[in-house]
Amino acid sequence: MFNDTLSRPRRAEPMAKSIFYKLFGLRKLPAAIRSQLQNEGIVFDQEGTSCALSFRNFRGPRNASYRGWEGGHSGSLVISRQTFYVQFPYMLVCNKPIDFAVKHIELDLKSDGELMMKFDVERLFDDATGELTCLWRTTNAAGIRAHLQFVARR
Repeated sequence: MFNDTLSRPRRAEPMAKSIFYKLFGLRKLPAAIRSQLQNEGIVFDQEGTSCALSFRNFRGPRNASYRGWEGGHSGSLVISRQTFYVQFPYMLVCNKPIDFAVKHIELDLKSDGELMMKFDVERLFDDATGELTCLWRTTNAAGIRAHLQFVARR
């Protein structure tokens, strides 16, 4: 039997949702934030996806400190025309204008489906210091990187 799915171009798959997001809605965006981002026009919506985090001399909200790599977390990355929004575990939230945020993020495309973001923590996250790096695994990695680099150049 002829399989016509092989001849059709494949659409980019979204990031895989974490099991905790699917079961419990972990890292689901608050309704007010979701509404604001939709009004601005969402460009990339990677809500509730698995990510790996690297902490170095990190101090976050409530004086919590973290070191080393941690994988299997549920995080959210949503980029609108005006806002860069990231939500990680440990009450880490970045909700900044995109023009400001791109100046304080180093991007590195590790492979076709892996985008590493190194954040300037003190400028992007409230009540936090140290270093934070996130590895997102997504087929949208190249598109997200290209978009953020475009915004940084304008």
